[in-house]
Amino acid sequence: MCQEAIANCETEYGALSGHLELSTGAKAELNWMFFVYLLTATGAQTLAIRGSEKSTYGKLFERLILGSLLYILGFEMVSPEQPEKLERVFWLSSRGERRESDATLLYEAGKGVRFDIGFIGRGNPEISLDKVSRFEREMQLGRSRWYMATIILVDRIGRNSRIARLAQEIGGTIIQMSMGYWPQRVAQVLHQEIGFEHELLTMDEAQIATYLKSRLQEVPLQDFI
Repeated sequence: MCQEAIANCETEYGALSGHLELSTGAKAELNWMFFVYLLTATGAQTLAIRGSEKSTYGKLFERLILGSLLYILGFEMVSPEQPEKLERVFWLSSRGERRESDATLLYEAGKGVRFDIGFIGRGNPEISLDKVSRFEREMQLGRSRWYMATIILVDRIGRNSRIARLAQEIGGTIIQMSMGYWPQRVAQVLHQEIGFEHELLTMDEAQIATYLKSRLQEVPLQDFI
């Protein structure tokens, strides 16, 4: 690829030659190969830094958002290794039989939900579809098998995207966090999937902001980090 870029530069701009020399006598020949290699290395380093920062902050805010949401909805965080109870509880960032989920919720005997959250921007809708299709519909916990619904939270979905319909076809639900009062939509999906009941379900939109702000004061954020 570098050789192709060098050839293109020579065709487009002509030959390039020169040199840099330090007072110590060290020299570097300057040509298209030098600059193409230099810019390739710089670009790769930039992508690595940006990618690692995105991953770091993404993982931090994923736990804060999911933990806060499920706490406000009345669920208690437990250890995934040995949960002391199996009703109205959740845990964060667990690894199941196939792929990782960002949160797992157990509502009552045999009913649960896997959550995945992603900050992908408008991005490629196939990324979101991959998130929806990654989980099995059942989970083995102890001696029991649990029916597991899937909810995917994304910051936004591109205009005219087919992803919401595709998600329904494979048994998942995608919710946009850019929508007003999306936590209420999560509660409504939980009601449809597992019979969840909560005051947020039918709350008037004019009351939701005040309600969420009040409940957020009670959330133990330090437990989710």
